[in-house]
Amino acid sequence: MRTLVLAAALLAPALPLAAYQTPESMEGTWRARLQDSWNRDGERWVSFQLERTRDRDVDHRFGLSVALADLEGLGARDDRFTAGNVRFALHRDAGAVNFQGDFNDGRGAGTWRFAPNAEFVSAMRRTYRDLTPDEVLKMAVIDVSRTFAQSVQGQTASTPTVDDLIKMRIHGVTRDYIEGMRKAGYDKLTIDELVKTRIHGATPAFVQEMKAAGYDNLSIDALVKMRIHGVTPDFVREMRDLGYKSANVEDLVKLRIHGVTPAFIREMRELGYKETRLEDFVRFRIHGVSAQFVRELRDLGYSNVSAEDLVRMRIHGVTADFVREVKAAGFKNMSPDELVDFSIHGGKRWLARR
Repeated sequence: MRTLVLAAALLAPALPLAAYQTPESMEGTWRARLQDSWNRDGERWVSFQLERTRDRDVDHRFGLSVALADLEGLGARDDRFTAGNVRFALHRDAGAVNFQGDFNDGRGAGTWRFAPNAEFVSAMRRTYRDLTPDEVLKMAVIDVSRTFAQSVQGQTASTPTVDDLIKMRIHGVTRDYIEGMRKAGYDKLTIDELVKTRIHGATPAFVQEMKAAGYDNLSIDALVKMRIHGVTPDFVREMRDLGYKSANVEDLVKLRIHGVTPAFIREMRELGYKETRLEDFVRFRIHGVSAQFVRELRDLGYSNVSAEDLVRMRIHGVTADFVREVKAAGFKNMSPDELVDFSIHGGKRWLARR
């Protein structure tokens, strides 16, 4: 949800620098449904839909996700909260958002007003000279404080912009997280790399687990790719136990993409495919060569069919039913190659016309 807040906020038009000779307040309307709240780290969170107005016209819509405990004075005790003329506030280092309105059966609506913190503006403009009112509002909504901004300065490969600070705050890229990645061997990462690792869970803990599983000095892209496709330390260990100790990241990712699980490999090995390459297992899954398919062929007299022939048979529609029809037509001992050729050259049409 915080990602949606940032995406919406970035669409807002920026005001000229001159507007900050005196910090400018903003105002608008809000709506919320307490029934849509959720739990995060033991706290109840709720989303507000805000519209900002200027000269009575709506010029921007955005979302705000906040812990209910941070809304001072709301006093909502349950999802069916009902009260009139409620006044509550969200206090941030960047300023305060003051709300007024009514709740009926958990549905709320009213007006809001944002008052920037002049001390925050003054301090931040020492580094960010072109700071705009819109950026201050974003920093308040996302809770980018002076303490947070100072804590990440000098910790990345480049100086964070205001948008970078917002992005880092949204995704939890803190000084502690940066130091954790540094200790894991990833020093001076770019802000985009740090955010990418947080979004996909390629955390310092994941890095250490992969090191323990035998995969060290991986690129950030490799770590992220593994997380995206579910290449977990447990998966890596199971594959190593099966003898695939030299599988690279690309191999492991392909296995996960195509559903080649350790259980699938073990099942196929029990059917005789003990020395099969990982790429063949991937082809099995792509083309539908299952353990059941192999067993059906065995029942029809086709044992020890090569991996290549199994794939070709599936590609060209040589199913167990097709083989049964061929045998019923009097062709008892056709090889896998002959069955494939027969299917390619109209065997199914011929059988259908019999």
